[in-house]
Amino acid sequence: MNNNWFPRFAARLFGTLAAVGLAWSGLGNAATHAQQFGGPSSSNTMMHDGQAFRVVQASDPAAGGWDLGAMQSAMNASSSSFGNEVAQVGHHGLGQAQACGSCGTQCGGACGSAGYGGGMACPTCDPYRYASVEALFMRREGIDNFTVARDFALDDLDFEWAPRITVGVVPDCVNGFEVGFTGVLDWESDVSVNTGNLATLLIEDPLRRNSLGAFGADPADDLISDPPVIYTNPDGEAESQRQVYESRFWSVEMNRTMMAWDVAKLLIGGRYIDFEEDFNYTSNNDGNLGLLRNNAANRMIGLQVGADIYNPMGRFSSSYVRARAGGFLNIAESSVLVNNAGTIVANGAEESTELSGMFEFGTGVRYQVGELMAVRGGFEAWYLTGVATSEEQISSATVTPTFGRSLIADDDVFFIGLTFGAELKY
Repeated sequence: MNNNWFPRFAARLFGTLAAVGLAWSGLGNAATHAQQFGGPSSSNTMMHDGQAFRVVQASDPAAGGWDLGAMQSAMNASSSSFGNEVAQVGHHGLGQAQACGSCGTQCGGACGSAGYGGGMACPTCDPYRYASVEALFMRREGIDNFTVARDFALDDLDFEWAPRITVGVVPDCVNGFEVGFTGVLDWESDVSVNTGNLATLLIEDPLRRNSLGAFGADPADDLISDPPVIYTNPDGEAESQRQVYESRFWSVEMNRTMMAWDVAKLLIGGRYIDFEEDFNYTSNNDGNLGLLRNNAANRMIGLQVGADIYNPMGRFSSSYVRARAGGFLNIAESSVLVNNAGTIVANGAEESTELSGMFEFGTGVRYQVGELMAVRGGFEAWYLTGVATSEEQISSATVTPTFGRSLIADDDVFFIGLTFGAELKY
């Protein structure tokens, strides 16, 4: 009988028992680990280091007692507490509808649109006001070499100073209004000569000889003045003469404005322009005085459109373009008086309603000094068309009794100059 089976059987038996023991020990440790480190229990808790923690399924946070409405309110309150430092953004669903509805007119009717950043329900925008004061250094062009005297002419007008004041308000991000005043710009050219042997370019009426003798016109054989004027100068020329040309401009306006952040300002509104000129020509011939006087006035009222466009150049600086264009109803009038040695030779006036235009263009640089203040400076050019001017009414002509009883209101006037100013936004 073979006795070798017993050792083999014993080895197999002990191996099996050892394997079963190890397996049982592993199950016990796993159960203990699950109990201590997150194994679920009937109360949805887990144990860690002797402390119990509630287990919540990610797919159902409400089952764990979370108040989602309170969390949403807290998030909204926290985001709005930053004020103007952080733009308020909308939330999807009900949150977005509520944020957009609370904007009211603050977004200018564009709440949640692409014009305000697409996904933004409403950008932060507080009502603000602004004021600017500019110093205009302008000149009216076209007067140099104008004259009705034979021996001298007027000089060009000098540059003159005047303010341009603008005050506006923007109750929301887009729409607002402003009022502005420009002027009074007052130019004058004054030239006098007392060298003797002076004459005029004005022409006497052939039917009224010696009607301009005080201006140095050729003397006539048959004097018609009553009483007759006797000139000791054999050639009839004057001893002294003077020409004075004055031009004035001012305007007031009120505009509806549309803002595009700090990039552009568009406007449309009404404007009144007052442009008036005076010309005086005096002459002294042997104590006999001659006077020619003209007044040309333009009262213009109409509509204008305009834009101020800004282009960033640096962190605090930008270039700008300022443009205005307007059409006006011009009530123009002119009056002329010619007096020769106490005798009225001509005295006429005329009034007419015409269409006129005003165009302005300016460019320059703007620098932001602080949060509220900016300074600016640049060049401007204005073009005024369809107006009555003194130089147009008193061109060299024959002085008859009807002289000055017609109106010419088709002249064009240019203005050029520089601007310097400051802006305040508050």
